[in-house]
Amino acid sequence: MPPLLLYAFILFTVALVLYTVSVWSERYQKRLKVWHLVVFGLGVVIDMAATWLTIEFVGAVVFTPHAIFGFTSLFLMALHFVWAVAVYIGDRDAGKRQFHRFSILVWSIWLLSYTTGLVSGMQRII
Repeated sequence: MPPLLLYAFILFTVALVLYTVSVWSERYQKRLKVWHLVVFGLGVVIDMAATWLTIEFVGAVVFTPHAIFGFTSLFLMALHFVWAVAVYIGDRDAGKRQFHRFSILVWSIWLLSYTTGLVSGMQRII
């Protein structure tokens, strides 16, 4: 595996772990906390970095079904993070308690994107 692609894969996996920890712990705690925002934000930034490395490796943005799905999920993650910050800053208890409903949907879409990328990447290596 070329080094650039390996680094991207590692970063995507780190983003997966961070994003999963923040989304599911927020869901189980049923309240948005500042540490959720920090870990969630790190996951989004790392995912963006991995996406940039992938684009560098390919040499251009290529609109395959996986890429479209990946950019959509990255956009949703970024939007979700902005919304999380707004909910937290707004300090409305109802918003902090109900935030997790949308979180699981966005996490699921991002997980599908991660999985399709992993599968398509493995098919090219094997």
